[in-house]
Amino acid sequence: MGSTEIETSTLTQLSVVVRYAHLNDLTPEQALPGAIAHVAKQLPPTQRLIVDAELCLGLLREPSSNEIDVDRLYGPDLGERRRYLTQAWRKLHEVLGVLQIPTAPTVRTLRDAPEREAFEALADLLISGSVPDTSERDTATVIGDAVIDELYIVEQIPIAGDSAWGDFRRHPGGKGLNRAVALARLGLDVRLLTAIGDDDDGEFVLRYLATENVDVSLIKVQPGARTAVTAVIMDLTGLHFSIAFKQPRINLTEADLDRSTVRQAIADSRAVLVTFEQATDVVEQTLRVVDSLPEPPWLIVAVSPPQVLPQSMHLYLRAVDYLIGSSAELGRLWPNSSSEAVIERLLRFGVGAVCAVDGSRCTIHRVRRAPLELARFAAVLPGSAGAASAFSAALTYRLITQGHSAEFADFEWATAAMAATTPAPNVPDSMPTGADIERVVSVESDDGETPFARGDRRHSGTSERKRRADRRSG
Repeated sequence: MGSTEIETSTLTQLSVVVRYAHLNDLTPEQALPGAIAHVAKQLPPTQRLIVDAELCLGLLREPSSNEIDVDRLYGPDLGERRRYLTQAWRKLHEVLGVLQIPTAPTVRTLRDAPEREAFEALADLLISGSVPDTSERDTATVIGDAVIDELYIVEQIPIAGDSAWGDFRRHPGGKGLNRAVALARLGLDVRLLTAIGDDDDGEFVLRYLATENVDVSLIKVQPGARTAVTAVIMDLTGLHFSIAFKQPRINLTEADLDRSTVRQAIADSRAVLVTFEQATDVVEQTLRVVDSLPEPPWLIVAVSPPQVLPQSMHLYLRAVDYLIGSSAELGRLWPNSSSEAVIERLLRFGVGAVCAVDGSRCTIHRVRRAPLELARFAAVLPGSAGAASAFSAALTYRLITQGHSAEFADFEWATAAMAATTPAPNVPDSMPTGADIERVVSVESDDGETPFARGDRRHSGTSERKRRADRRSG
């Protein structure tokens, strides 16, 4: 591409280029040639040859044929490259294994419809971002908010009419961002789908995610909008209260879920984790997309902050494998209902399992199974702001890496993750690594104590494909 003048600033912002840069540890500028080459390989043979020669992508350098003059095909002069392309037309198609070779154009006719159609096809693929990721990766896609947390840290939460000394910090946060960072720290390939403004706070979010190795290629940057801000009041034990500023606030829309880039990302993922920070129609659209896939990813839904489930969503609850929330949050999913009644309804509508997480205690509810109650680990910060994020991420990690429905050890590991959160000046930095979680599990095992008070230890694993088939047929 170095010998062809092209405006690249817009290209480096494309989702497919940012994704390629993330996977190959490159800047978008460094990744651009390779990303375009990756996309061009998906074109039909004739269009691929035209784009390859005219952009000097080098797709035929390896493996090379003795009958192809790569120096002429990828030479510095565009006119000479066009000339060689028309002269070696048949041989170039034969190298690609084409049986029905179209008539060779002249240089003049090549510059007409063939070039225009080839580059329009390339542009469509680049813009849509729908080129599949051909590599096998343990990829999780998180759909939730990324905000700026304004943290007010006090020794003790003041009562009404009282005041307290405290400290103040600003840092990227949000339930979606926290879970994405937690998954990345566990070693997964993580993509975050969210909306931010094109302001300094939005840049702060993008820089932080880059340092945490979270893929930002799906993030919508909205021109003229302000990145959302949340005030968090936290004491030294981790007890906290949050105030989300609603105006002006940007969110994802159903149209964002319909983008081919997003649909491809969901289809390519091993797991999708959704928070209720998004509008219910966006959450419902996510459930519909996952439910429509022939081989769907694991779907984990964190119902925080809670919203009443619209009736239109009930049909698609069957797509949810694990629904996570506190007892109080679960009780607010249906009007005038207790958490017990809501859990019963969720299971009846087809949710695979409901995880009630209260402090560092968790109870797993499944159809025709006794509740699995997990006793409290000796958490450093019981009920800390990051506990729910750590649990969701750890359970998602185990689902992906173990390849079957969660069993005794997987719930144990996810519960241990809540105790493994570390004191930090902000929520995402408190997320544990796999080694941190293993240390908590090992300490509990050495003490001869099990974190489970009682429950069903029977094997519950099924293949992912069978799991979805059984869910739909039921």
